[in-house]
Amino acid sequence: MRLPPTLAKDDGFSLAELLITIVLVGITFVAILTGLMTTIRVSATHRTQATTDSVARSAAEWVKDINRNPYQATCGGVGMYLLSGLAMTSGYSASITSVEFWDGVAPGATGTYDLSSHIKPSCTGGDKGLQRITIIATSANGQATETVQILKRAIS
Repeated sequence: MRLPPTLAKDDGFSLAELLITIVLVGITFVAILTGLMTTIRVSATHRTQATTDSVARSAAEWVKDINRNPYQATCGGVGMYLLSGLAMTSGYSASITSVEFWDGVAPGATGTYDLSSHIKPSCTGGDKGLQRITIIATSANGQATETVQILKRAIS
C-alpha cells in the first residue's frame, strides 16, 4: 500500500533551523530584558535626583522664611541659620555650607553690576544687609547632590 504523496514527505524542521530559531529568540529576549533593566535603573536615579532637588529647595525656603529664620546681622557664618525643624525625606540630608556677605558697594553709573565680585566670605566692616547662603542636599547613597544658593536681605 502506498501512502498519499502529501503524507509521504517528511515535512518538519531540521536541527539547524531549530538551533538558529532558539539563538535568535534568546538574543531578542536578552535585548528586551537589558532595555527594561536600564529603564528601571535610570528611573531610580531620576527619582533620587528629583527628591534631592526637592530637599534642597525645601531647605532654601526654610532659610528664606523670616519667621523661622529671621535675618541675622551677627556675621556668624553657617551657624547663623538653622535647618532644625525642617521635615526631610528619610535618607536625605541638607546643610548650609556657606554664608557670604555683601561688601556694600553700590552699582556704578553704567548700570552694570557684578554681584559675585561684591560678595565676600567675611563680614568686614559689619553686615551691609545682604547675604548669599549656599545649601547642599545629598541623598543617602551619595548618588545625587544638589546645591542651591539664595540671597537673603535685611528688611528695615
